[in-house]
Amino acid sequence: MAKLKSEQHHWWPRCVSRNWAAEDGTTGWIRPDGNIVRVPPHRLGAIGNAHHIKLGHSPGVETSWDSSFEREFDIADNNFPSVISWLEGLERKFIPEVDLRRRFLALSASDDQLRLLTESVVSLAVRSPRNRAASVALAERLRGTLPSHERNALIGVNMCHSQRIITDSFGTRGKYAVLFSEGREFIFGDGFFHNVVAVNTAPLTPKLLVPITPYMSVIVSRPGSFMVEPRLSTLVLDDDEVEKCNHAIQVYSRSSLFFRSQKPTLIEDFMRNEHLVYADPNNPIDNLILSIPGIPPRDHSLHFLMRG
Repeated sequence: MAKLKSEQHHWWPRCVSRNWAAEDGTTGWIRPDGNIVRVPPHRLGAIGNAHHIKLGHSPGVETSWDSSFEREFDIADNNFPSVISWLEGLERKFIPEVDLRRRFLALSASDDQLRLLTESVVSLAVRSPRNRAASVALAERLRGTLPSHERNALIGVNMCHSQRIITDSFGTRGKYAVLFSEGREFIFGDGFFHNVVAVNTAPLTPKLLVPITPYMSVIVSRPGSFMVEPRLSTLVLDDDEVEKCNHAIQVYSRSSLFFRSQKPTLIEDFMRNEHLVYADPNNPIDNLILSIPGIPPRDHSLHFLMRG
């Protein structure tokens, strides 16, 4: 193939990050040490040659097997603006019920709409720094620190098919919920709540909660069992519920948080500068997903096995 040209590949695509610009045209970027800068959003979420696979034994050495999988994300990036526009126009209303399940508003959606929504949301998980780190974690545990060119090649080889594997395994068979905030802003980061990391085979019960704009997040999930309808629901969150979503972003992120105008208060988990996960399945995000209409409530009959 022709020589690969050096490129900046965005794990936070510009068609999404531009929605996070404040009135001055910038987005807040906060590090685990509390340092904050404000940057035009198109300059955020980029890694040089992130989606190139260069198999040379040293930097700059070309081989006949060098390749790029940047085109894997074309469907997502080309359709993200229209997907966001569609989501923002969905009907929603705040329903003052104590039972979270009864606060969802069921809506209809076509297969094409849900397929593009899945494609877009999954793309953010696949190319995120959290997934990149997971794609090389085993090799680093076995071999220690790797030369950067070898590390990047391993990441590319291990993640190059993940977009198609995950998206195609979903199809339109799942539960979709669009979460809106009318006050507190969502934040974004280099990690977020999902279980599709280092994927090389179709995941059994994938689940993702992804902030798309400062006032809208999306859940895409395929539980082990569920009623097909309603496939799509909306939910308006209160400020405390938005904070629970933002807490998850801080837990799952390692080195970068992004915000529009409402600076988050850093928690200890984020300040550890690691990609962490919730260890307890009884966490706010799993509980939120299990509240989506059509998903059975959690079965507590075997919880005694996790005690002690």
